[in-house]
Amino acid sequence: MPKTSFFSILWLLFFGLAVLFLGFATAATATGTFETFRVLHVFGMHSALIFSMFSAIFSLLALSFSLNTQIGRPLTLYSVVVSALLLLVTTILQLSGKHTDAANMPALAAAFIMTLRAFGVFALPPRGDRSGLKEASWSLVLSGLAGGTWWLIDPGHVPAAAAACLLLSWPHLIDGINAFADKVFHRAAHAAGARDLTPGAFSKVAQARDIVIDKAAVMSGPDLIVTNVMAFNNEPKTLLAVAASAEAQSSHPVAIALRQLASQWHVAVKQPDRFEPTPGLGVVALLGGQTVVIGTTDLLKQLKIDSFTADAIARSLEADGKTVLRVAVGGRVVGVLGLEGTLRQDAGVAGMSLRGEGLVPWLFTGDSQKTREALAGMLGLETLQDPNPGETAQEAASRTFQETPPLVLSLSQDRSSLELRDCAHVPADGSSEEQAPIAVSDTDDIGAFPALKALAMRRNLLAVHARRILMGLWLLGGLGGALALVPLTSAPILFAVCLAILWGFARFSTADTLRKSLKTL
Repeated sequence: MPKTSFFSILWLLFFGLAVLFLGFATAATATGTFETFRVLHVFGMHSALIFSMFSAIFSLLALSFSLNTQIGRPLTLYSVVVSALLLLVTTILQLSGKHTDAANMPALAAAFIMTLRAFGVFALPPRGDRSGLKEASWSLVLSGLAGGTWWLIDPGHVPAAAAACLLLSWPHLIDGINAFADKVFHRAAHAAGARDLTPGAFSKVAQARDIVIDKAAVMSGPDLIVTNVMAFNNEPKTLLAVAASAEAQSSHPVAIALRQLASQWHVAVKQPDRFEPTPGLGVVALLGGQTVVIGTTDLLKQLKIDSFTADAIARSLEADGKTVLRVAVGGRVVGVLGLEGTLRQDAGVAGMSLRGEGLVPWLFTGDSQKTREALAGMLGLETLQDPNPGETAQEAASRTFQETPPLVLSLSQDRSSLELRDCAHVPADGSSEEQAPIAVSDTDDIGAFPALKALAMRRNLLAVHARRILMGLWLLGGLGGALALVPLTSAPILFAVCLAILWGFARFSTADTLRKSLKTL
């Protein structure tokens, strides 16, 4: 907190000095004689230029606090370069002997651009939706056309007309256009159940076209239930005793379910001599001198164990959406285990809601293809291709959707919340470094994510309308400056009007009404 306060004081100091020198530069430009305002001409004919330089420098110092982040940097650097060129133009004109008010206008425009940019970044922190470089380039083109036109009419008026056109059409707020809207829509998203939204959450959600849903996120709880214990040559209790003993050292939900059933059946559970988990496939244990394998058909194939009979039995269980594991002892399959969890009652509704908001929902699970298809059919989801052994939902999504990375909805590690992630930045080398979720909800609020998509699309629609109005105002301002109908010094008024428009769009949007309707999802 002290660090933030210190930076705030420095920003206020630098910005205050920038505004002070901007005022001096404006007054020096407007006063043609030295007699009335002698203090404003302490630097003689170069006073307006030097005051403008001081204003731009202090504005840059204020902006330096925002240059440390990637968001907002492009337009800020563009503004710095353009302002430096404008200051250079006035310097060249004065060195050539032209000390008219028109010659000072480019320098004054540079000071205004930097000062308004510094305040704009402070008032509306950039959101990263638009860099503003395209709009700024069009402003330069419009200014060039204005200067070229005046060169044919009155060359002496070129600096003032071009500078006024550039300043009044400069897109100071284009990359922070959603700052006000974010405050309103964050409250609406929180009311719908989404929380801990990152600054770019709305943009990422609005741009997404697919969402990968981890199976754990649509289950009502982490517990699995053993529904089938099918032994080939022994009693079911013997098969359960072997399986539960092999999994005795594991904390996996499958192991917990086996031990719970063993306790209910009063089956003794022993500790294995060796335990080797294989993520995504199963486990290999040494029990009583024999190797026990519990897992999928892929694990048995890797170990060259014939599972033809077990696979035939497993198909009927997998068609019901159950997780099926084969149990092999001493290199021979001795039985099949069927497990299932309880699906959330609102999981299917959430899937339909996501489709209604333009997202294609995909189910991720490490189960067999038939189990995946059965579960996806129950929930109205699409199925991903076969996952790699031990692969997470985020890794599978990044591998499957390489061109347009989707969102990933999964259960948190502590199983206390649902997490929405953006897999656009998953490390290509498969490292374990994980990005923070862009949104979080309680496990009972899976409907918060269709609501978040709806809010993100509404926010973007409002941003489009606001941007069109602002671009129209900047165009009119630039044309007014080029035609000498609007003075350069009216830039703060235009800036304030733009701020008021953005505030109005955010405050009087239908976010509150939308929020109430989304709570019913």
